[in-house]
Amino acid sequence: MIRTNYSGSKCPKCQQSAFEMVEETPNNSNFILHFIRCTSCKTTVGVLEYFNIGDLVKRLMKKVDS
Repeated sequence: MIRTNYSGSKCPKCQQSAFEMVEETPNNSNFILHFIRCTSCKTTVGVLEYFNIGDLVKRLMKKVDS
């Protein structure tokens, strides 16, 4: 899915404004991460945890309340 970059964010390396999220496991790691990177030059501009911790906590809270 292609989304419009309304924020005007640009890659610090090549100044393009299209980004993608890719799932990777870094070497010597047991964790999956999501890397936000430029679609043109593949420079990483951000990293997110694989799991959405906020969503997991919400679901756990609902189970505890039940």
